[in-house]
Amino acid sequence: MKYHRLTHEQFNEVHDAFAIFLASQGLDHKQWKLLKNENSQMIEELLDLFSDIVWDKIISECRFLEFSLSDQLYLFKTPAEESSVYIVKSLNTNIDLTSAEGFQWVLNHLDSEDLEFLQGTKSYTPSRNEFLYLYLKKGAVPSDGIRYKALESYFSNSTK
Repeated sequence: MKYHRLTHEQFNEVHDAFAIFLASQGLDHKQWKLLKNENSQMIEELLDLFSDIVWDKIISECRFLEFSLSDQLYLFKTPAEESSVYIVKSLNTNIDLTSAEGFQWVLNHLDSEDLEFLQGTKSYTPSRNEFLYLYLKKGAVPSDGIRYKALESYFSNSTK
């Protein structure tokens, strides 16, 4: 198994896709129920295989990732070659970077001495999928990249 097995709740969220997956394995609902009672090893293998397929799909479609703590925000752009990241650190403990209001405060106060910005790039080690999966396991979430692009626009037009 490349990743980890989906939770029961996650399987419920992708129930329809799981049914299609089972059908592609030649199993209908009746056969699945029978298999659950007779071959637990095969059930484990199917659950693991489907989980890997779901994780591969999530990771392959991921173009931006966000990871936030109350005082730090990591915004990743994740193209095929290497990732780039903007890190925002708030020195103001009244600002919560996990909230939309906190990020709006950042945008309104980009020149504030209460903020530190770092920017960098990183090669994927050992691979893009493993790099992204590790961040997803830590609590990062795929995003639309709006926050990343806002900082990218600011810094490409700024001397800061």
